[in-house]
Amino acid sequence: MNIVIVGGGFSGIKAALELSNKKGFEVTLISRGADFEYHGSLYRSATGHTPLEVVLRLGEIFEKSKNVQVILDDIIAVSASSQVIKGKTGRQYHFDKLLMCMGNEINYFGIPGMEAYAHSLYTIHDTMKLRAELVKLFSSGTRTKVRVIVIGAGPSGTEVAAELQNFAKMVAVRYKVSPKTVSVDLIEGSDRVLPTLDSRLSVKALNRLNKLGVNVLLNSHVKACTRNVVQMESENRAGDIIIWTAGSKCSDLFSKFPAIFELVHGRVLVDQCLRIPKAPNIYVLGDNAATPYSGMAQTAITDAIFVSKNIQRENKSQAPLAYVPTLPVYTVPIGGKWAVMQGPHSLRSGSYAWMMRRRQDLFVYKNFEPIRRAYRIWRRSNHLAAF
Repeated sequence: MNIVIVGGGFSGIKAALELSNKKGFEVTLISRGADFEYHGSLYRSATGHTPLEVVLRLGEIFEKSKNVQVILDDIIAVSASSQVIKGKTGRQYHFDKLLMCMGNEINYFGIPGMEAYAHSLYTIHDTMKLRAELVKLFSSGTRTKVRVIVIGAGPSGTEVAAELQNFAKMVAVRYKVSPKTVSVDLIEGSDRVLPTLDSRLSVKALNRLNKLGVNVLLNSHVKACTRNVVQMESENRAGDIIIWTAGSKCSDLFSKFPAIFELVHGRVLVDQCLRIPKAPNIYVLGDNAATPYSGMAQTAITDAIFVSKNIQRENKSQAPLAYVPTLPVYTVPIGGKWAVMQGPHSLRSGSYAWMMRRRQDLFVYKNFEPIRRAYRIWRRSNHLAAF
């Protein structure tokens, strides 16, 4: 059976690994890049830690997979009837089963100037560019104050805003300069930070941010962005650097083929087996699937295991299993060894929640690498980069 997987993220890589070296399957993994990037820790790379913690080589992950071929391409067309997809390279790929694991894309919501003037935290390239700019500002001998504006108080925005003061101090030590006074504005359109979590954790997170010196502006809607200025309904805010973390969206590819993919609230409608109703040999996994808890790494990994198991069952002429959503554990670090955590039956904050986040990080690496290598990568998180 010819399995084609589009996307080198959590669900794509995990699905390929689940089918690795299984008899009767030839797997083609199509990725835009040669690396897997662990988005959950990108904020750490932006604020001084080694990028080796968040970047894994696909060639290394699949070095012992005899039936998995990794191809670098960007898919631009899908034909369900012909069972063929086409890439930007002009190559066409025939499939018996197609797994769409494309992840989300940045959404600027059409805000004028935002894409042009704001940094993002979507790829390792983005974070390296941001870190270089922060180092330049924090190490400048002529500057005494640095103004940073972070837009979006979801997990990414909260994480990076909380680390900026500490990073400024690290840069001062590294460059032997006086520590800069750093003002951090965290702008959020809703009435609380971390709006997808329990409101009690939002209160704890807000208190923690205030303690760290972050100025949080709630119920603040951004209208436009120019160089060094964020325009809001009530006021304008000036900043030396602006960081956008406020939006993501489903891959645009799905909306280009409405005859195949039906979107529901911005995500792709799937059946109880994560298949496309109009094309049951096509699956949508992870961030793009209209399922509970999509958008989480844990959900993407669970989706990949589930779909891979059903494909193997079908190959043995067994009936498929029905998808059962699993409530993930949400953990958000907020400066130093402190975090908030929301589990199925508990809410926690402080050092315990931070330790649980570190366990989650290890869980991710263990899904993609042999245990010894996973521990080695996990321990890299304590290393600082040469900034």
